[in-house]
Amino acid sequence: MKTSIFNLRRVGLLFQRYFIERFLSELIYWGIMAIVFMFLRNNIPAMFGLILVAGIFYAARFSKEIHHSGNGVAYFMIPATQLEKLTVSIVMTSLYYFAMMMVVYVIGNLTGTFLNNMLASMDFFPNFLFHHSSLQWKLFEEATPKFPEVLELGNMHLIVFFIISFLVNQSLFLFGGIYFNKNQALKTFLAIILFYIFLVILIRFEVKLMIEDIVHPGSEDVKSWSRAVVHTVKFFQFLLIPFFWVVSYFRLTEKQV
Repeated sequence: MKTSIFNLRRVGLLFQRYFIERFLSELIYWGIMAIVFMFLRNNIPAMFGLILVAGIFYAARFSKEIHHSGNGVAYFMIPATQLEKLTVSIVMTSLYYFAMMMVVYVIGNLTGTFLNNMLASMDFFPNFLFHHSSLQWKLFEEATPKFPEVLELGNMHLIVFFIISFLVNQSLFLFGGIYFNKNQALKTFLAIILFYIFLVILIRFEVKLMIEDIVHPGSEDVKSWSRAVVHTVKFFQFLLIPFFWVVSYFRLTEKQV
């Protein structure tokens, strides 16, 4: 059987294999997330934080089987290309994960509101612990632009920033999960810190070398240069996502060899 060409049927079989082998663990994981959403259903910052942080660990541990001798050999002997395997990893850690987060948010919100109102109707509990509340969808309301009113650019910018941050995090920690053999999330996080320290030192050196001796701090030239740096960083944010996917492919291929 030829495995050098991307084949959607093999991709579908890889998805099927994943859910067969990890059905119970997936069920437990999303059940826990639904319970967490029951308590955080009306806290917008906490819910966004949960989606980002839980996604980091989900992506970092997604490829853990390749680092165990027995499971790793079985995984790399699957008759599918590395691109097909990586495609499944990308879809599972980004699209599938995000979609499931929305599903468990709905379940947690409905269940949490129902239980809260049921307990509030009982005389056994003090009123300050439970009180009746209407069903709210704050997570969806926060992420929905107001139409046909004037589009709230601040709200839209927040949504775009969250989506980009989510995809960058997922692609970065997916790569870390493939690259590091143990403690993938922790080692990836430490690598990010070291990279940012190096980047700050480099930028400060460049600023001192190129600007400090030429213009005065606070001048228009400094502000223009700062804006240019900010726009450059924003542009490279988009490139980080495919970059980490590409290096994940080469690292996965290297692991097989």
